Amino acid sequence: MRVAAVQMLPAIGDFEGNLERIEQFIEMAVSEGAEVVVFPELTISGYTWDEAILKRGALFFSEVAKKKLLKLSREGQILIAVGTPRVVLGKLRNSLVIFKKKKELLFYDKTHLFRGEKNVFEPGEYFLVFSYRGVVFGTLICYEIGFPEISRILTFKGSKVILSAFAFGKARGHTYDVATRSRAVENGVFLVASSMCGEGFVEFVGRTRIVGPNGKVMNEIESGEGLICEDLDLDAVYHYRYDEEGDSHAYLRNYISHLYTLQKGRL
Repeated sequence: MRVAAVQMLPAIGDFEGNLERIEQFIEMAVSEGAEVVVFPELTISGYTWDEAILKRGALFFSEVAKKKLLKLSREGQILIAVGTPRVVLGKLRNSLVIFKKKKELLFYDKTHLFRGEKNVFEPGEYFLVFSYRGVVFGTLICYEIGFPEISRILTFKGSKVILSAFAFGKARGHTYDVATRSRAVENGVFLVASSMCGEGFVEFVGRTRIVGPNGKVMNEIESGEGLICEDLDLDAVYHYRYDEEGDSHAYLRNYISHLYTLQKGRL
C-alpha cells in the first residue's frame, strides 16, 4: 500500500483557493503512484475558530468541494482524506471526510476538542474504522493524538494504518513528536500524519510524517509545503504486534485485557 501525506497552509476563508491547491496535491500524489492521500485538519476552510467562516466553509464543501473531490478520487483511483467543517443538524463539526471513489462518503467528526474549538464545534460521538483495498484504516484529528485510548480502540477494531490530520501548534511541537511516534509503537500501526505548516491562526508545527509500527519516522517534511510518499509493508504490523523476536515489542501479544476492565475508574 502506497500512501501520501500533504503539508500545507490553507488560507483562512479562501475556499476556492484551498480547493485548487488540494487538487494540485492530489495530482502529485496520483503521479507518485499513491493509493491514499491525507490532508490537514480543516483544509477546506483553513484552521480558525471563526464560526461565520466555518459555516461558509461547510456550505462550500457541501455545494462545491464534495463533487469535485469525488470526481478526483474516481479519476485518480485514490482514497482522499481531507479536513473540513460541516454542519450536522444545524451544528458545526470538525470533520475528516473520506472519499473512496464512490458516491458514499465516510465522515469522522473530531470527538475531543481543543481549547476554543469547544465554543464552536459539537464533538463527534464515534470513532471511524473502514476498509479500503483490503486494508483496515482508522482516523483521528490533531489533539486526539494525545489520547492513547483512541488509537488503541482503532487498533482493536482492526486498523493497521491510522490516518491523522493536524493543525498542531509549534509551541507544542515536542508533544507532537513524542505522541505521533508513541501511538504508532504502542499499537504496532503505521501512522500517516498530515500537518499544517507556517504562520496562520498560530504558528504550526509542520513535520508531516509517516511513522512505522516500530515508532521510527519513515519520512518527514520538517517545514514548508510539500508531499511525501511511502510504501507500507503491512506484514510488519503483525511482526511488531506479536513476534517476540528481534526488534519487535509484541505489546498486543502480551496485552492482558481483563486487568483493564477491572481497573476502570474516573479521574
